[in-house]
Amino acid sequence: MIILSKMDYEGEDLQADLRKLEAIHSRIQEKLGGRIEGPYLPQDASLLYIFHVNKYEWLNEAGRLWLAEVSKAKLPFSPKSYEIAVEPKEFFG
Repeated sequence: MIILSKMDYEGEDLQADLRKLEAIHSRIQEKLGGRIEGPYLPQDASLLYIFHVNKYEWLNEAGRLWLAEVSKAKLPFSPKSYEIAVEPKEFFG
């Protein structure tokens, strides 16, 4: 399954903040698995990431870690929206 996650950015130094965000993403990957692609620059948000994961629960676990880490680092990113996409095989079993 993939999760398309969009977020907004309200900072001044995107490149420096992205390096810090990448470190957070790396820690989440080490702890929970999955694969992260991005960032991409979508039309309706500041950033888009694509998460390739094996189970839906990853979203909740990763989201809690992500929010805590971003808050702790005082990074100016905020979640905007997400979409989940599954293959027919995953959906129907």
